[in-house]
Amino acid sequence: MSQHDVNDIIEAYRQGLQAVMNGDPEPVGELFSRRDDVTLANPLGPPRLGWAEVEKATKEAAAHFTGGSVRFEEVSRYATPDLAYVVQLERAEGQLTDSEDMVRISLRVTMIFRREGDTWKVAHRHADPITTARPISTIVES
Repeated sequence: MSQHDVNDIIEAYRQGLQAVMNGDPEPVGELFSRRDDVTLANPLGPPRLGWAEVEKATKEAAAHFTGGSVRFEEVSRYATPDLAYVVQLERAEGQLTDSEDMVRISLRVTMIFRREGDTWKVAHRHADPITTARPISTIVES
């Protein structure tokens, strides 16, 4: 597996997110591992473990959108022959299914990819809305 292959899956996922913004989770779903340890931690709920839960969360997220676009600000990427990661900011503008208004969403994202056979798959994705510095008080539980 080459760096080119890693670039391909990162680009495929980014294109898949464009489909999610139009309510279609399938292109993104095709890129996730089907192994039992696959995980997704999106900002809409707790981490999901296993393909069935990841698929469900992906479909639920896509169901919120009827149109929009997303752009990417890559922070870092690294690859070995069997594992790779990318850290990026995702800035989306989209229309929610229950509104006529366009909304903006900014996410901090870390994705881990692994080689499975002769292809790369998403093994983990974490996304949260922390894209600017925040005071410690924003994470302290009372």
